[in-house]
Amino acid sequence: MDCRTEFMKRFRSLSSLGWLPGSQVVLLVVSLATFAVLSRLIAPDAYAQFAVLAFVYTLCALGTDLSAMGYLLVHGDSPRNRRSAWKSASLSAGSGAAVLLLAFLALNPAPLPLGPPGVLNTAVLLAGLVAQALVQPLRGRMMVERTYSRIAVTDVSATILAYAVTILLASQGGSVTVLCAQLAMTSVLRLIIITILSRRGAVGGFNSSENEAESAVDPLAYGLRVMPLNVASYASRSIDSGVLPLILPAAAAATYSRSYQLIVSPVTQVQLSLGGAIVERLARHTNEPGSGAANFDKRLWLALHSVTFVAAVGLSLCAPFIEHVFFGPKWFHVDLMVSSMAALLPALTMSTYMSWKLQIRADLRHSMTNLAVLMLVPVLAIVLALVGGTVGAVIGLAAGALLQGSCLAVVHRKFLPVRLPTALAQISFEWLVLAALVGFRLL
Repeated sequence: MDCRTEFMKRFRSLSSLGWLPGSQVVLLVVSLATFAVLSRLIAPDAYAQFAVLAFVYTLCALGTDLSAMGYLLVHGDSPRNRRSAWKSASLSAGSGAAVLLLAFLALNPAPLPLGPPGVLNTAVLLAGLVAQALVQPLRGRMMVERTYSRIAVTDVSATILAYAVTILLASQGGSVTVLCAQLAMTSVLRLIIITILSRRGAVGGFNSSENEAESAVDPLAYGLRVMPLNVASYASRSIDSGVLPLILPAAAAATYSRSYQLIVSPVTQVQLSLGGAIVERLARHTNEPGSGAANFDKRLWLALHSVTFVAAVGLSLCAPFIEHVFFGPKWFHVDLMVSSMAALLPALTMSTYMSWKLQIRADLRHSMTNLAVLMLVPVLAIVLALVGGTVGAVIGLAAGALLQGSCLAVVHRKFLPVRLPTALAQISFEWLVLAALVGFRLL
């Protein structure tokens, strides 16, 4: 009877976890449909401008993010930890808003495709940044309580509503402000909906007592130690999209940015949707020796890489179809950009896996090393774009994928669930297949 009870408990846990990737699949379908519509309502110049604004916005948000949600996931839910999480979230919101305002003021003399950011765009994105910071304690508690269905409902309803309003606004006149509004509305609506759905008290998760909470790491210290992980996770994927509009023609830079949003964002979003649940489980395994953590790590590694590699090959092969359906006649080099973005996916999966492991470790030295390695791809793309234009950016992206994946495996080899030679062989094989598909389009 005990075995049966344990089995049913695990089954219900796994079934509940399915809400997270399931919601992301729904959002992927909605996002693709919205993408096809907006690409025809809003000109590439606006997308190029938005790529810069969104990059600065997200970098400011992550550079001031003290990981209130991560603190609850790693150290557990208790009244004291909740208060600490809200303190961290408030500090993140205030400092993030101040840094974003200064950053946008500094952008005024920059050669942006459509000029300075403007007061309206700045105000809209400030609201989005504050909401994004304040939602973390509420979302963290739901993750600890494993009420994944509520998180899924929040994400789906907020995103669909924001997309619907965005399409309505774009039909009245497409501009960069419409895209800024969509980004901000998603965060604000998530905060509103998750506040309505949240409830007091835990229903069974990783809870810490007051005594355990007293000995926990200070929330500010924890946030500062993992902050490089947050910055690296985003900057490594988007700094090139934010800088290339200042180097490449607007149409090429916009295609680069939108290809990233269409190919990379959906795949990584599905992975990241599971991040909170996986980090919470990894933290519990760390505190419970002999619980089968090694087997969990191996299964996680195999599942991530298998799904990502198959998806990357499929997306690369379907590049002409993607160009025809989701873009239009105003866009250039789409098939080349799509295949190069697909080649990057396995390296990004490696970085996601290591980020989960390092959140548990919360060590500043490892976090900074991780940040340095993850900057290899965007730096190569930017440097080669200065030398070889659009083709140079694509070559830098593809070559950087191999370099980043290999360096991550070597630097963080003690976190690998497999032997280092096995991991390097797997990384090389995946890259050779995907790089060949990129090379085919360069010929």
